[in-house]
Amino acid sequence: MELTCGPRVNRANNSSSKSTSEEEQIGLPAKVDKFNLQDFQTVYENAKFYVIKSYSEDDIHKSIKYDVWSSTQNGNRKLDAAFNEANARTNCPVFLFFSVNASGQFVGVAEMIGHVDFSKSMDFWQLDKWNGFFPLQWHIVKDVPNTLLRHIILENNDNRPVTFTRDTQEIGLKQGLEMLSIFKNHSGKKSLLDDYSFYEKREKELKAKRKNAARSASSQNHGFENGDYRVLEYGEGVKREISGKKTDASSLVSLTMNLSLNS
Repeated sequence: MELTCGPRVNRANNSSSKSTSEEEQIGLPAKVDKFNLQDFQTVYENAKFYVIKSYSEDDIHKSIKYDVWSSTQNGNRKLDAAFNEANARTNCPVFLFFSVNASGQFVGVAEMIGHVDFSKSMDFWQLDKWNGFFPLQWHIVKDVPNTLLRHIILENNDNRPVTFTRDTQEIGLKQGLEMLSIFKNHSGKKSLLDDYSFYEKREKELKAKRKNAARSASSQNHGFENGDYRVLEYGEGVKREISGKKTDASSLVSLTMNLSLNS
């Protein structure tokens, strides 16, 4: 089931809710200290900005956890072209403003820091339909309601508010810089980080569900089990069993997380 927002949406901003949030933040990655920094730069002579629309907040959690994202085929090509264009300039970052469809808010800002790898895909997205991926760095993780952004109009989108856009909609420099400032200075305390353990549990449940489904399917296909494979060969009246190992796409994250993918 896809969620537009976790259980934090029903919590009041009081001391008890903050205590609960602290408990739920147990297990957060160490990089959480790098989010929402006061010295985050919001003024650039050159920068590119795009809106990212997700079907599920589960996928935002995984993006924060693994530092990757994937859009549609057209979206990936568009973002990869933008990254190529930005690389040809001096000090021209590519910022992505994340929102979940029908949530009524944005949830953070990340920076695209590498090209799209069209040949590899991750296996942990909520829907098993996204191909390719690219690395990014999260800068701001906080809930920013649409009401703070509706006054920002995009001339390249029929003069509609930035809150009324599709995935990978480009934002102009002036509007993008204003959005960076709003995200940085918004005083709201709620964020997806409050629900981190909630989404960790959902990720484990999804992984187990898919593992069971794969096991069930493999039992009908000559024994693919738990990522292992067995191939039965027949020759000269002798049956031989050859074993091997399938590759988990999520393991690609560990190979890219500590690499510099700017070039």
